[in-house]
Amino acid sequence: MQKLVVFFAANLALALAFVSPLDHSVPGRQIPIPKPTDEKPNKFDWDVRQPGILDLKTTGTFYDDGGSRLDGSATYSKNFVDHSQNVGAALNYHDYNSRLGAGLNVQDLNGAGTRIQADLTKTLLKDQHSNIEGGLRYGQTFNTPFGNSEPFFGGFIRGTF
Repeated sequence: MQKLVVFFAANLALALAFVSPLDHSVPGRQIPIPKPTDEKPNKFDWDVRQPGILDLKTTGTFYDDGGSRLDGSATYSKNFVDHSQNVGAALNYHDYNSRLGAGLNVQDLNGAGTRIQADLTKTLLKDQHSNIEGGLRYGQTFNTPFGNSEPFFGGFIRGTF
């Protein structure tokens, strides 16, 4: 569990380092971070599925200046029947000007290892009624009872109409 917390904190710090509120045209001048126009409060959801399984999820926006956005989420699932639990965290960054996005998801699988997945996306088409994205994905599970899994790489195209 400590590794997961350290890994999540390190990646959060790294992601926030790329989102600098400094105006580089004037040394030392800081630009105020504006409030999002569609400000949504942090969200907390819970669900009981099947007898004895509790799911908790919280999501929120760390940064949104209208041109880029950093969202985060954390999940926890507890099975009271077999006493297993899963813990996960995710960060998603999207730059609206370049239409690029990146995501990192880390999940502790209750003794079955730690799954890490990273995505890079590019918005190919966006209008009032539709959105099409393409992307690349990498993932691997570490510290399983059988050793590390083989890494997997893939590509995807997804859309909403």
